[in-house]
Amino acid sequence: MEAFQLAPAVRGHSYACRSLSVTPNPPQVGVPTLIGLSLKNGGPEPITVSRIAFKVSQFGIGAHWEELPPIGPLHLPADPNHIEEIKQEWTPTSGGHRCVRGSIDVENVPQAVWLGINLNIIESPAEQRAWQVPFRLGNPENERQPIVLQVGASDQAQVEAHLIVGNRPVRAGEPVWLNAREEVEARLLLLARQPGALESVHTIEGTINGRLIDGIQVVVRRPAAISVYEAPTPAFVMSKEPAFARAS
Repeated sequence: MEAFQLAPAVRGHSYACRSLSVTPNPPQVGVPTLIGLSLKNGGPEPITVSRIAFKVSQFGIGAHWEELPPIGPLHLPADPNHIEEIKQEWTPTSGGHRCVRGSIDVENVPQAVWLGINLNIIESPAEQRAWQVPFRLGNPENERQPIVLQVGASDQAQVEAHLIVGNRPVRAGEPVWLNAREEVEARLLLLARQPGALESVHTIEGTINGRLIDGIQVVVRRPAAISVYEAPTPAFVMSKEPAFARAS
């Protein structure tokens, strides 16, 4: 896990941050889960973090958040080798994938920094050609609003992406009108354009009137088909499902 550097440059929004950890991953219902955050200060002056607040939601965009008690204050010396480890316990009460966010308030910095993890990794059999990733889509505002979804891909030549909200296809950039605080089921449908090994990263970002409300990231990894002349490597079976999905 990489330490998140607060200085010299305070970074902006991040919804796939490597400085956050969740143990165990994926979380289990009724089992205490540790949310961890590593911080460091690479600037010339000490930094005072007045408040750190974690929150958890279902895997999705604009979904309801469960807020955890805030932590702080704490002090980071002007030492890039000093890493402050922040940990907070949370116990899931229901199943499903999760998004975790952390909000960091720094003294003399006008805006809080937030970062998060909601990485959903699909480990796929070599013969699989299509994948569906369910997520929640919600309107966090107190009035009816149009939610616009945009899809980014590391390699569009490898994997074709489609969005489905409710039971209808939605094009990227097409507004989805939701009532105040309404949440609906949505899916990202991924189709491989050709056989063979692939690793593709897809991001979905939701905006309201041009303002980012949240995003999710999905990674698909598929190995090359094993030749009939090669001995297969034993696999550690993580799930009875055809594709193992992991989220945090």
